[in-house]
This record gives sequence, structure tokens and C-alpha cells, in this order.
Amino acid sequence: MVFRVPLMDEELFFRSLFIAIYVLFFSVRIRYRVESARREPEKRQKIELWPFGILVFAILGYFVCVILYMINSPWISWLRLALPLWIRLLGALGAIFSTIVVTWTHRELGRQYSAEFAIQKEHILITTGPYAKTRHPMYSALNGFSLSMALMASNILVILFAALVAVPFPWITREEEQMLIQTFGKEYQDYMKRTGRFFPRIKQTT
Repeated sequence: MVFRVPLMDEELFFRSLFIAIYVLFFSVRIRYRVESARREPEKRQKIELWPFGILVFAILGYFVCVILYMINSPWISWLRLALPLWIRLLGALGAIFSTIVVTWTHRELGRQYSAEFAIQKEHILITTGPYAKTRHPMYSALNGFSLSMALMASNILVILFAALVAVPFPWITREEEQMLIQTFGKEYQDYMKRTGRFFPRIKQTT
């Protein structure tokens, strides 16, 4: 006899877990964003309009879908996917892990963190912790969180917006790296040679 959790109980479980993880993640992000807003940067950098526009559209769409999922709105519930239980559980674990990594990167960055493209006063290059092997671990963790939560929600619209959020980051990181090269010069160029952009290098370059 195969034991199976009733569908409604399964949905209630994952929706409750989804909300709990999101509250935890959001509290971490709000804390560090508030701290960042209190600092006046030394230099701000503008980025190209189109990748930023895609990112804003994707994030807004993702947040709307998340809210609709949380309140179990019929506007989005009909797009539910029948993902296996193990994939949804894997999504939950991925979201928790991503939240831990985001918290770690915030703590490692300290006062260097900014919610905008900016160089802080007395800015130093962080190459420790998650930044020892990867140049943009926070972006990797944020995108991992969005996709993991989408898998846990098991909804096609949430998954599509989570995927769209990741699209502009290769262009955004190039702009950010140019700003850091202008600020740190050869120190940052050498750092780029020994690290991966979003994930650690499989093979180190010499």
C-alpha cells in the first residue's frame, strides 16, 4: 500500500513553508537595505537602461505572482504544475540554502554593500568568504532563491518570471565589473582571473 499525502494537505504545507521562508528572506534583505540607505556613497554608476528595465519588469511580475500564490488566488492557481513531491522539497531546501548564502554575503560585504551601483567611501575589495571563489555570489544566491521558491510553488507563471529575473544579470555584472576595474585596476583584474563570475571555476587559470 502506497502512502500519499492528500493534495490539499500538500498544498497547504508548501504554501505555509513558502510564506515562512519568504518572511525570513525578506527580513534579511530589508535589514541590510535599510543600513545601505543610510550611507551616502562616494560614486554612483548608471547602467544601460534595457537590462535594468527587464530586471524591474521581471521582479515586479515575480512579486505579483508570489503574492497571488500566497493568498491562493484563482487568477494563478489554474497554472499549477503537477511537480513531484521531491522536486518541491528540493526547492524548499534550495531556498533555505540560498537564504543562508545571501545572509553570508551581506555579512561579508558589510559597509561595502549597496542596493545601487555605487562605490562606498573608503571602499575595499572583498575577496574572502563566498567572494574567495566567486565574484557575484549574491546574484547567484538571489536567482537561486527565486527559482527554488518557484519550484516549491509548482506554478508555471512563477517559474517563468523567476527565469526572466535571471536574464539581465550577465549584462548587469559586466557593467558592475567595469566600475570595479576603474576603481581597483589591476587588483580587480587579477581577482577576475582566479574567480568565476557566478560560480567557482572548475579549473583555476594561472
